[in-house]
Amino acid sequence: MCKGGILKDEEWNLQIKERATILLLGTKEEVPQQPSEPVKFIEDMNEIEMATALELPAGLTNLGNTCYLNATLQCLHAVPELRSALDSFRVDNADDDSLTITWGLKFLFKQMERGRTITPIILFQTFHRAFLQFSQTGENGTYRQQDANECWSELLKMLQRKLPAIDNTESADSKEQIKKYSSFIEQYFGGAFEVKMSCSESPEEEPTVGKENFLQLSCFISPEVKYMLSGLKSKMKETLVKFSESLGRDANYTRSFSFNNGINDIYNRKKNVTADYFIISI
Repeated sequence: MCKGGILKDEEWNLQIKERATILLLGTKEEVPQQPSEPVKFIEDMNEIEMATALELPAGLTNLGNTCYLNATLQCLHAVPELRSALDSFRVDNADDDSLTITWGLKFLFKQMERGRTITPIILFQTFHRAFLQFSQTGENGTYRQQDANECWSELLKMLQRKLPAIDNTESADSKEQIKKYSSFIEQYFGGAFEVKMSCSESPEEEPTVGKENFLQLSCFISPEVKYMLSGLKSKMKETLVKFSESLGRDANYTRSFSFNNGINDIYNRKKNVTADYFIISI
């Protein structure tokens, strides 16, 4: 046995007994050099440095119970195709709410790309002028809490009027596909139901089949609904009363919904179908 210690490169005086077992540790490459700048761990970073390292999106200042608006804006900003469409948006001659809202979103998203904390005051004022119901204040003068889903729906309506469908490929098939969309919002956020209406009291009556477009799916919470999927399924069938031509009186009907396009495409990877964005209102 040899006394433990560090064996230096120029050390030749170590006495080693015959048949001794020697274990060599290390590498033949050069010893790594100490970094010129010390490594900074996440525990040592401030909020701005941490947000930059984690590539977190820019934050939006709460202007007084405006979390509903900020959350909606962050969701919209997370869609890269929408950011690209807004970047290409050019002002037309019309002077209406949809124009000012769309331009305000474009300006805000540009700010969010450059800064870490943004105060969306311009869009906030524009939004209140366009939708007076969101500018209501309480007794102490502060803005009232509002519904984020209503805010989302109103903003999508504005964008739907101004942003046309886009074509990201050069294929002829894609260009023909684009023609069926009236706007960017319908192209990326929309879907279609196939709706079947059948008379529950007269199986002989021929069911009617139609199509309904949607921009969001509803998931209503109830004691029976414990999972989002079950909540979505519960809205895929409903009953109503309407006049039956075959029976000559009012009768019970069942409306059944199935996806004509959209969510089914998410699972259709083998056909190279790109899933769009689906908004679920809970």
